[in-house]
Amino acid sequence: MPAVPLRHDDPGLQPERTLLAWRRTLLTLIGVCILFLRWIPPFGWMALLPVILSLMAGLLIQIGLNARYRKSARGMAQERIPPPLREVAVLGCTVMVLSLVGIVAVVSG
Repeated sequence: MPAVPLRHDDPGLQPERTLLAWRRTLLTLIGVCILFLRWIPPFGWMALLPVILSLMAGLLIQIGLNARYRKSARGMAQERIPPPLREVAVLGCTVMVLSLVGIVAVVSG
């Protein structure tokens, strides 16, 4: 398969906008980590579970971002961009587990 250049002719810079949106999502996960760190005094070390989960999900998404940008740039040249199924699945599972941990912590506390 011939190498496809990472340049594209999109005047709206779609791959860059998508990359920035995912970066904002990662910043939100870091904010969630900070909020859960505040839960350590009342809930003990159990509050570290959502912190670790958020950091791991953020790391997985960050690793996928570089590959995602390359896929988007190639997809622009080939007029076909695959959906980010892995990243969306990781983020969705993370939000669901963080919500459950928050509900359990509030109800039991």
